[in-house]
Amino acid sequence: MEKFCDLSVKVSLLDVRLADRSQLFQILPFLERHLPSSCETHSLVLSALLTSKASYGIYFLRNPNRLKKDDYSAIVGIKGEHRLDSCNQTQKVWILGGWSVNETALLRVYQAIDRIDWKCDIVLAYNRAHHPHPDFLRFFNDRQRMKMPFPLLDRYAIDVSMALEMEINLPDDVYVKSLEQCHAPLVFETWPYRHLTTLQDVSEEIVHLPSAGIFLKSNDKLVAWIMCHPPNGMSRLMTLEQYRRKGYASIVTKYLTKRVAQSGHLPYVNIVAGNSVSSKFFESLGFRYLGAGHVWVTSPRDPLRDNEIAVYNNSGLL
Repeated sequence: MEKFCDLSVKVSLLDVRLADRSQLFQILPFLERHLPSSCETHSLVLSALLTSKASYGIYFLRNPNRLKKDDYSAIVGIKGEHRLDSCNQTQKVWILGGWSVNETALLRVYQAIDRIDWKCDIVLAYNRAHHPHPDFLRFFNDRQRMKMPFPLLDRYAIDVSMALEMEINLPDDVYVKSLEQCHAPLVFETWPYRHLTTLQDVSEEIVHLPSAGIFLKSNDKLVAWIMCHPPNGMSRLMTLEQYRRKGYASIVTKYLTKRVAQSGHLPYVNIVAGNSVSSKFFESLGFRYLGAGHVWVTSPRDPLRDNEIAVYNNSGLL
């Protein structure tokens, strides 16, 4: 268990920087050396480089005790998405994934992030499952919008070398390929957590990040799919009900796992804790358990949709 340091230690917020593209290329190999514990932050950095989208931001704090430029105390990746609130108004959703040597450094980076409007935006901050230092909780509670530490999730990953060696055997009546933008509406409408995003956000991830779908040769119908959704890794796994129990989920997951490894990502997933079916499925493909995590959530009051924000169902991948 981490020994909590004194969070009263003064680290100037001016020491926290928003990385430019050249600095992202320095941060990426550092995080690679700390995989798999840095997998969520690593995926956000790599996605920021792949997409060059302004919706991503990588904040960092260098290690003050080291002379090397590529040594860091904390790195936090943020990704901006949107959702529609109960009044059908667009609301900003920020997804955060952080790596740090201790909570002092992580808290300083959180405090320095200037993109978030704490009065209006939803924030989902991914952390390992542990008992946070009281000052860390106070940071969220002071904004009077803390929902709860949720959900408890299980992280699984597979070594890149194993992913690259995966064999994919296809039935004669289907083919597999990357998703296209025209498939976004189906992916969006069938995703259990669509209340936290928009069709446009799903569409942009399909365009810029690795994905996989299984299609019928007879009519080119999309029947199963999975895609990247940082910082959750591989996500949105779905097979249309009438095409289940044919092994399509395994095929499409293997395909994307291999593509993810080829593109420089560590193939990993976040599974809602307690979903034994999803856990056994990924274990059968060679994924190993990394540990538990949770998400700290802050959100303005939305009486008609609060339950949607604060409660995740047991549908598997986040």
